[in-house]
Amino acid sequence: MRNIFLLSSLVIMIFTSSVFTQELNQTDVNTQDKMLLLYNTDVFDDDTKSWQYFSIEYQFKETFATLIPRANFANRFTNSEIQLEADAYVLFSKKTYLYLNTGFAEGKVFPKSRAGIELYQVIPGNFELSAGYRYLYFSPSKVNIITGSIGYYFSDYWFSFRPYFVNEPGSEKKSTFTLIGRKYFADGENYLSVRAGFGSYPVSGNTQADFFRNDSKFFGIDYQFYILEKTTIQLGFLYENEELNINRTRSRYNFLLGVQKIFN
Repeated sequence: MRNIFLLSSLVIMIFTSSVFTQELNQTDVNTQDKMLLLYNTDVFDDDTKSWQYFSIEYQFKETFATLIPRANFANRFTNSEIQLEADAYVLFSKKTYLYLNTGFAEGKVFPKSRAGIELYQVIPGNFELSAGYRYLYFSPSKVNIITGSIGYYFSDYWFSFRPYFVNEPGSEKKSTFTLIGRKYFADGENYLSVRAGFGSYPVSGNTQADFFRNDSKFFGIDYQFYILEKTTIQLGFLYENEELNINRTRSRYNFLLGVQKIFN
């Protein structure tokens, strides 16, 4: 089964916008056209009103690349906004591929603009390395993020470690470290993931509101499975303990529901 999960195709899953789907790996490189609908909500144990997030995307597979246009909607506090975003995954060889991202919004909730680039390389011993850069522009703040990953494949399992190092002019430097383990079942669309991490940078990185904290520790689980031959459901839960300032902490509960239709 392991061959199913190697670089036979090209695409990232979520979604750079979701805590549950930020991680790329060889399994996510896929030759099929897909449509994804995603709903994500955050519930807090203080007086913060719950946050809502919706996303719709379509994946187009071309000869040497996959293109994914996406529309995101988020509600934070009293503001709501739409963001237009796109990913591209360029396959150079069976062992090398490049991720590109860009997005634009009005800037009330999402960053006014965002961009990303990351190069992935498979190396001997079932390892995969990557190095990349993310840029977020929250007027007037510019956030620069250096990231990368070390992935390892063992039988039907995948493990990945990813750090984020954040430089925002005029602010203290931030960092976050994440670890994910995944078990594949029938194929690359059917899996169970467990993830954990800690740090001051919000790995979701969706909106300005995600940056209003000093530190966080989180643990989550998500499961994607078939309900029909070409249709999958993704269910996810993530718990975060957030330090907003030296005198205030809160618990954050993230719930995810995704529906994916595979067309060929």
